[in-house]
Amino acid sequence: MDNRYQGTVIFMTDPICSWCWGTLPAIFELMALYKERLDFKLKCAGLQVGARKSLSQAHIESLLQLWREVAEVTGQKFSFSLPEAANFVYHSELACRAVQLARQTLDAEPWQIFHDMQQAFYVESRNLSDLQVLHELISATGISESDFMTAITGNEIVDITRDEFEWCEKIGISALPTVFLDLGEGARLVAGGYATAASLSHEISARLTTH
Repeated sequence: MDNRYQGTVIFMTDPICSWCWGTLPAIFELMALYKERLDFKLKCAGLQVGARKSLSQAHIESLLQLWREVAEVTGQKFSFSLPEAANFVYHSELACRAVQLARQTLDAEPWQIFHDMQQAFYVESRNLSDLQVLHELISATGISESDFMTAITGNEIVDITRDEFEWCEKIGISALPTVFLDLGEGARLVAGGYATAASLSHEISARLTTH
């Protein structure tokens, strides 16, 4: 933990987690509210990293229904359509690797890039399993296309990404997103699943007061 801060908020998420997209504005509110007191870390848990296969019509309908629910509850925007690209696969490991690569290139948490990835998928129906799309989305880091293409399939980024999946699994996830607060004694659960900025700030402020 950076000694400039009293603690660290950890946001466990995934680029193609719809409830995470719904919760992201609340996290940005927290970052503004506690910017002098807390550090904020982004962790990709790997929501969809199993078999790479096409979605069935039933699965597509289930996803769209979930997105309608998230939109209604959170007010976040959705296009309510999946990418039409022939190479689209509902799989998040490549996007998670791109997040890691952005972090490595920036030497900072890539919050805006993560937001832009989620917006690209949920609002613009862009294909986050397409390497060209992913490079475009993290190009603000300054990484060249050739360096990106080499790094994203290289062992270093693959290992870092999968190590983060394992870390998230070991610390415990009941739902995504999950928010933890570490005040120097290890990460402690704040909320599992969707939460508002008001509910999160209430819990975090209470813990800061008693710590």
